[in-house]
Amino acid sequence: MKSDKIVWGLILVFIGTILLLDNFNVINFYWGSVWRLWPVILILLGAEMLFARSSRAGGPWIAGVITLAVLVFVGWYGSTHRPEYSRWSFDWHDDDDGSKDSGDVRRNTFSEPYLSSVSRAELNVSGGATSYELNDTTSNLFSADIEQRFGNYSLTKSTRDSMEVLTFQMNGKHRTRGRGNFSTNKAVLRLNSNPVWNINMEMGAGETDFDLTRFKVASLKLEGGAASFDVKLGEPVNTTNVDVQTGVADVDLSVPSAAGCRIEVETGLSSRDFEGFEKQGDGVYVTSNYQSAPKKIHIKLQGGISDFTVRRY
Repeated sequence: MKSDKIVWGLILVFIGTILLLDNFNVINFYWGSVWRLWPVILILLGAEMLFARSSRAGGPWIAGVITLAVLVFVGWYGSTHRPEYSRWSFDWHDDDDGSKDSGDVRRNTFSEPYLSSVSRAELNVSGGATSYELNDTTSNLFSADIEQRFGNYSLTKSTRDSMEVLTFQMNGKHRTRGRGNFSTNKAVLRLNSNPVWNINMEMGAGETDFDLTRFKVASLKLEGGAASFDVKLGEPVNTTNVDVQTGVADVDLSVPSAAGCRIEVETGLSSRDFEGFEKQGDGVYVTSNYQSAPKKIHIKLQGGISDFTVRRY
């Protein structure tokens, strides 16, 4: 028997077993934590190369034992270590404007006035290495209070199809070390509760804590790399569409129990926790009141190695 068949066979059995146990809530496996163990790939490749052409009859079995030991360690680590994306640090270099981080906290405020004629609005937020919070209203259309040590934020407004479009973004160069705290930059956002909102959030690494129960949200899009999203949705006006695209992320969504909810998952290596949902088919989950509820929430989840949780309240 060839060693490569043993090695890859064990890997496929391991992944399938973990996914099955996680989907049935036998274990909680945090795929977002195992990315730190990427050097095990080198170990497995090295074991396969060492014993692939071994003349010894036991060569393939030695490779199998090494592979099994590595997978047991990965399984233990992934089921006991929840990823903590907030524990990163940043070594800040020159920003685009040539200024350097002095370590001092700078505070800034942005706002856009609200006009009573505005019935629909869109908010586009981009820029990583920041902790974003949104849980309060404002008499303006939009406002933001910033605490920052690096980068520069900007707010621009445009109009598209009678919709006010706001773009709030952070610019600045930096690099990460991997330990510390994400709260180096903090942005507290506020929205006017009168318009119907489209919200688009894009960041490479950072934290998002949004309580949207006070707002009318037509669509929500979340994009992130090594990020953490914690979002609570309110009752939809009619239908709310949620689109999540992540790399290695921790995504926690809360939806009202009165709304019918449908989840579509397009990922094979992510953890899923959808309590209160019934599985309909491959990657599709719905609440028991999905057909009868007059108001609905549609959620689409796409991720590399992420932890997806959708809960009802």
